[in-house]
Parts: sequence; C-alpha cells; structure tokens
Amino acid sequence: MTKSWNDLADLQAPDYSTYNNLMIVDANNLSYRWLQRPNYASFGADFIRTIQSLSKSYEAARTIVCFDFGKSYYRMDMHEEYKGTRKKPQEEEEIKKYEEFFAVLNDLPDQLDEEVLKFRGVEADDILAWITQNISDKYDHTWIVSSDRDLYQLIDDNVSIFNIFGRKEVTIQSLREDFEVTPDEYMLSRIIEGDKSDNILGIEGIGPKRAQALAREYKTLDTLLEALPIKGRSKYIQNLNAGHEQLVRNEKLINLKKYCVEAITAGKNGEEPLEQLSSL
Repeated sequence: MTKSWNDLADLQAPDYSTYNNLMIVDANNLSYRWLQRPNYASFGADFIRTIQSLSKSYEAARTIVCFDFGKSYYRMDMHEEYKGTRKKPQEEEEIKKYEEFFAVLNDLPDQLDEEVLKFRGVEADDILAWITQNISDKYDHTWIVSSDRDLYQLIDDNVSIFNIFGRKEVTIQSLREDFEVTPDEYMLSRIIEGDKSDNILGIEGIGPKRAQALAREYKTLDTLLEALPIKGRSKYIQNLNAGHEQLVRNEKLINLKKYCVEAITAGKNGEEPLEQLSSL
C-alpha cells in the first residue's frame, strides 16, 4: 500500500525503538529535485527535512545517504564515452546556476546527521548495490530513495524503491505488473537495450518492449548468449546475433549486483571504501 508522504510533514521525534527498516538515499538523484526550483542555490535545509520526513514515513531505524563523487573510474576505464552525451551548460547564466547548485550539493555531506557514504571515483549506485546485498538482511525492509531505473535490479521481496519525483513506490509486485519481468529480467532488458542517458549503446533496433520480451524468454544473459545466433531475418535479430561483445560489455557496465565490488575498489582509494562498508 502506497504511503501518503509530505516533505513538510510534522517532524515530531518518532519512537525509533519500534522501527526496523533501512532507508538508503541516492543523494545526487534526490538533489536534482531542486535544480529547477527557485531555491536551487539554497536547498540544503529542504534536502535535510525531506530525508528526515522520509525516514519517519518509512519507519527507518537507520538511514544512509550515498553520494556520487565524480564519474565511476571503473566504468570510465572500460568505456571512455561513459556519460559522454550529457550536455554541459553553455550560457553564462546557466553555468552560474549549476555552480551554485553544486556548491550546495557538495556541502550536504557535512550538514547531514545521517550516515554519509561518498568515495572519489565511485557512484552511489554501486554503494547502494553493496548495501542491499550485505546488510539489508538485518532489517525488516529496505527502502531505496531514487528515480533511477538502473536500481530496479536491486529490488526483491525485502527491497523496494521510492521514486520521489513520481511519488511512486516500486516493489517486486509492481515491477511485474508494470513490465511483466522480474528484477533480474529487467536488468537483462537494460543490458540488451542499453542506457542512452549514460551513453551505453544497446543493440540497434531493440527498444524497451522488445528487450523485455527477450528477457522474459531467455531469463539470463548466459542463456541468451548460448542461444546466439537466433534464427530470423529481422534486422534487429541480425544485430543481436552480431552483438555478443557488446552484450558482455554492457553487463559489466550495468549489472550492479555482480560488479559493485569491482566498481568500488576501482575508485581512487582502492580497498579502503570496501573496508569502511564492511564495518557498517
């Protein structure tokens, strides 16, 4: 059942002793909620109140806020054009706006009372993936706050997502209802279709619907690769048959559960972030 949520709700101190959920926040993703608002240069207090309110709504005994710190060294090393299509501001007014926005964002880790994780050359997605696989089982339920569909692969019976932009909860049940796939199948569909926002090219001629149909049929990347070449004259089938290397590379870029440790240790500080995570 979807909870009603209001980020200006009364923040009376809850009885945390009755709470046993974990909330993990994709901080950069959440911050973009304010980029097009009048207070883009002073949204820090609103950001903090939003996290406090969400923690209360989802009865979080523990809240961990995860930040990106530059592009992923791991993915950049594998794919130089990773996120290369993202446009940088050009007009002086827009440049100034982004500078002011990021100045607030960069100060947030020091202002939050919640646990903060931020490692140079590591993206929040990989930190979130590590947490869901290693400490979520200590809690009744884990809620991820993000609108990033790449994180759908992390969903299971005890891990769900709250998309604050759409005010929508994404659970294992709703994922199946909306896309007719499991979380693993959804990840496979993303490997096939690619991710244009991150400049990860998919198999030409295959969009979301076709990719999801293939994922439902083959279930895993290994099964799909073993089935190649697939019979058929359609151009997209020919592209798929020729796309073995592209699919293998895309899995390494997209599969968070399988490659999050490699992505974390590829950052500037090597094994140190993993040691910190292991102490959580």
